[in-house]
Amino acid sequence: MPNDIVAFAQHYAQQQAQAVIRRVTIPAAFALIAAVFFVIMLVALFAALFFWLATLFAAPLAALIVAGVALVLGLLALTPLMVKRRPPPPAPSPTAPQFVSLLAQTAPLALKRPLLTLVLLAGVLGFMARGSSGDKKK
Repeated sequence: MPNDIVAFAQHYAQQQAQAVIRRVTIPAAFALIAAVFFVIMLVALFAALFFWLATLFAAPLAALIVAGVALVLGLLALTPLMVKRRPPPPAPSPTAPQFVSLLAQTAPLALKRPLLTLVLLAGVLGFMARGSSGDKKK
């Protein structure tokens, strides 16, 4: 019976980790590629702006104007991070009640080992707290 709990917990953790990795890595890879091309584009645009302004103004003033434009663009790029909405919390897992029932079946074994009981109780409370939220919107 304890091996069933360990196998179930391991399988559950692997499923959750694989889902998170899939959700994160593909958009992150595309974002990294896009960021490289945007940096190349910005360097070329700033160089063109500098050379165009250098013909109209002196070189130091042209460099200050280009730096000011870069500062304003950087601040504009940070605004979505300041006003970003948080995603809704994940739905409670349907496997958590199965895990709790397996723990209840092995309670006599766990009572013989107080440290194991404490760890298992903390795990169950963590699953329950993560899956339940009092202010869910429908």
